Amino acid sequence: MKILLDTNIVVYRESDNSSKDGLGELYRLIDNNIQMQKYINPTIKSEILQKLSGSKRDIMINRLESYNMLENSSKHICDELKEKFGERDKLQNDINDSLILTDIFTGKADLLITDDKRIKRKANELGIAPKVNNIGEFLYNCKIEKKVPHNILDIHKRKLSNVDINDIFFDSLKKSYPGFEDWFKRKKDEEAYCYYEGTKLLGLLLLKNEEIGEDYSDISPTMRINRKLKVSTFKVDVRGKKIGERFIKIIFDQAIYSNVNEIYVTIFDDDNNKLNLIKYFEKFGFVYHGKKNGKELVYIRNMNKKFNKEMPLTTYPYFSRKSDSFIIPIKPSYHTFLLPDSKLSKELYKNIHMPVEYAITKYYISAAGWNTKPKIGDNIVFYRSKDSIIPAKYSSVITTIGIVNNIYNPQNINDLVNIVKGKTVYTDEEIIKWYKNKMHNTYVIEFAYITTLDNKITFNDCLNNGILTEAPIGVSQLSQDSFNKIVELGNVDMTIVI
Repeated sequence: MKILLDTNIVVYRESDNSSKDGLGELYRLIDNNIQMQKYINPTIKSEILQKLSGSKRDIMINRLESYNMLENSSKHICDELKEKFGERDKLQNDINDSLILTDIFTGKADLLITDDKRIKRKANELGIAPKVNNIGEFLYNCKIEKKVPHNILDIHKRKLSNVDINDIFFDSLKKSYPGFEDWFKRKKDEEAYCYYEGTKLLGLLLLKNEEIGEDYSDISPTMRINRKLKVSTFKVDVRGKKIGERFIKIIFDQAIYSNVNEIYVTIFDDDNNKLNLIKYFEKFGFVYHGKKNGKELVYIRNMNKKFNKEMPLTTYPYFSRKSDSFIIPIKPSYHTFLLPDSKLSKELYKNIHMPVEYAITKYYISAAGWNTKPKIGDNIVFYRSKDSIIPAKYSSVITTIGIVNNIYNPQNINDLVNIVKGKTVYTDEEIIKWYKNKMHNTYVIEFAYITTLDNKITFNDCLNNGILTEAPIGVSQLSQDSFNKIVELGNVDMTIVI
């Protein structure tokens, strides 16, 4: 795919004194996809260089060498654009815009990425709007089809046509929503996330991406006009396993992949289960907006890129590189049960349905003390220690980033067991056995799992890139430079990084 980058996009990227949100992610997506190549054409190059001189011009010419030149670029505006815009194109900028659009209209390039609203308006008039994207639209279109991988935890996507509407699981939904069965049948070709134990359906999550122009006339006050992710159905019929928390993770994964502005959910408050679910959404930053049809409550989570250090779950899954960062070693035998998303590619793992596997918020117990104590909002990085046979340089890897939600100093062994119940990899018996005589030095880090590194970083890579000088023992602080290198080398999705 030949992607033509407009003047404003290239200037954002190559100038020393300008920046644009999402630009790094745009270039990363193009550069990492062998089917995409970034291009400029002579018109764009001329616009970029026209106001530069001397060394600045020379530097920019050198930087533009990293772009392919569209050699067969149109030298003249095509007849169709002349007929539509000829009388309006009075200024040279307008003429240049039409010349750039000619390359798209005539198929010389497949896609134009621009932040110029005038070009976007012209593309709409020409009927080629899908071939002219701004940065946000391009990121959205690249990610909308990306699969959110949750099969590892036995949560699978199924077409609703393959889900039995007569299952008792749906009885409460039929009672709360008149017409639910007809609605369900209309949605038969849509996919939902389903959690089964054996043949028994115990959880279902249905999401819907909504574009600008969706009708929200039945919601008061009026909703903002933007791109949204709707939580259409959220129901869990099993307690204590944190399936609902995993559904929350799926919701945020899809929101990030789809580049939406907001997530919203409509929910009644007529029983304790729904009230508890509302509290759970509020914990993750959803706020009350209004009502649908005067009855059903509407809660919205704004997905603007921000980070609340004091209450990090309210801005989940964003994290800040300015926060202090710590590295935590964890044995392979416990690593993947605590962090199943961070399973190594050749690792044998089968989830055993422990609550901690599904939870976003988890607990790490240590009796090793600390040199510097983490605080709420700090970043933590998990370091999976060496396998028994392969040398540590090549088998120890950094896999995961999380955020500290709280620090606990349990008073006794029973206090420790009660704090971490259901959110650690240890059994009660293991906790008592290993920590009973170490309570003076034992503490608990409550953290939220944020993301798995696309590229796991070996201990050898850590040494070569100055991230570590020795293998970590206990909770150790990382320099900001080391953490930034982990983000970069790990190929972390920059849309969640602040």
